Amino acid sequence: MRLSLFIWILLLFFNCAKKPKYSKTPQISFKSFYTLSQDSAVLTINFSDGDGNIGGGPAQDGNFFVTYYFWDKDSSKYDVFSDATFFQDTIDVRSFPSPSDAYKNKPISGEIALLMSPYRKDNTIKKFKYTCYIKDNAGNKSNLVQTPEFNVP
Repeated sequence: MRLSLFIWILLLFFNCAKKPKYSKTPQISFKSFYTLSQDSAVLTINFSDGDGNIGGGPAQDGNFFVTYYFWDKDSSKYDVFSDATFFQDTIDVRSFPSPSDAYKNKPISGEIALLMSPYRKDNTIKKFKYTCYIKDNAGNKSNLVQTPEFNVP
């Protein structure tokens, strides 16, 4: 009697726990930005992906894309930061590893923390922000996220 009641409760519990349903196109949101030193910081975003095919892949293709913007005092507006000595193009391409095989073809969510060193070209840039997006292994591009404005000493 007790065993059947226990099994019934377990079945009820597991049937009530629903798996999250996420789009097969990755979705991201800004979580945090912390400076570690004068030249390094960590940018963290939240992500979800409905089929778990995120991360890994060829390093040259990348899967995390960041555009840097700095406040131009002369024009009183944000400009895209482009300087080949800082990074190759106006978009900084990074890669992150894929989750374990246990998550393939399953909905997943989590955080991606990106070490940015340097996070600005030099100490004269005091006011800046980023936009970023990710791509999954099928080439689906996430939404574009803009960070808040950052002011650093």
